[in-house]
Amino acid sequence: MSEPVCQLDDFFFTRLSVEWHDPLESVQVNFEHSFDYDVGQHSTERTRYRLALRMKAAPDTPKPVGYVVHAEIVGLFRFPDGMEQDKMDFLIRLNGCTILYGILRGQIGNLTSVFPQRKLVLPTFMMKDIVEAVEKAKGERRAAKRSLPAVQGRTRKQKKSRKS
Repeated sequence: MSEPVCQLDDFFFTRLSVEWHDPLESVQVNFEHSFDYDVGQHSTERTRYRLALRMKAAPDTPKPVGYVVHAEIVGLFRFPDGMEQDKMDFLIRLNGCTILYGILRGQIGNLTSVFPQRKLVLPTFMMKDIVEAVEKAKGERRAAKRSLPAVQGRTRKQKKSRKS
């Protein structure tokens, strides 16, 4: 049997908020989902990664109706020795997010099964599409940040010390 390509060693939640908003009348609710993540590579053990996946699910109504979910789940992953850097960077995003989202779906389903309404089963997503969208948004934010003009002037600390 071959060694796993992307091994999840541990995971934990750093945020898990589920709110229930009782509808006053029968209403059709569609959910909007948003995702983001941060990837970190261990400073000395280059085959170890930390992936923090953030997800928000909320109704597309002016006032909240039904469930509102905010979550962040962190996974600690490792790859086989000798794997190429580009391959690990790709797999931590695609496989890592797929693994963590699967855990998140199960935990949200279990937690919401004791809420007043039926349990919330988060939809499945093509994680490749999610990763591409997140990477595109991150690239746009980096480009916008680079295009901002440099701010000249003193810092707050410098201003205080000058007044003294």
